[in-house]
Amino acid sequence: MAISEVVKITSKGQLTLPIEIRKELSLDKDSHLYVAKFGNIIVMKRVEELSLDEISRILRSLAKERGITREFLVKEVEKVKEKLLEERHVARAPKTFDTISKSSLVKESTIVRVS
Repeated sequence: MAISEVVKITSKGQLTLPIEIRKELSLDKDSHLYVAKFGNIIVMKRVEELSLDEISRILRSLAKERGITREFLVKEVEKVKEKLLEERHVARAPKTFDTISKSSLVKESTIVRVS
């Protein structure tokens, strides 16, 4: 069933989708839509319904617009991998004297009185 209605765009660039469309497509306040412009036509599609090919085309287009190359992405991925490995290594490393809290030393120490 085709639904059409005129909507107004606010000063912030927002618009309200008609209730009939939101209900029919199960769109709520936390729904995300992908918006594309084809000539003079604006198309909106639920993000959950995008195919992997569509997502790939979108990401490729965005990367091209921003001048992001494959080499740049590979370098950035390597940086993130190194950071994650470093964080895991630090988390698994045994505690050194510097990392032991003073309160744990006090709890484990014994007070000896000399008379």
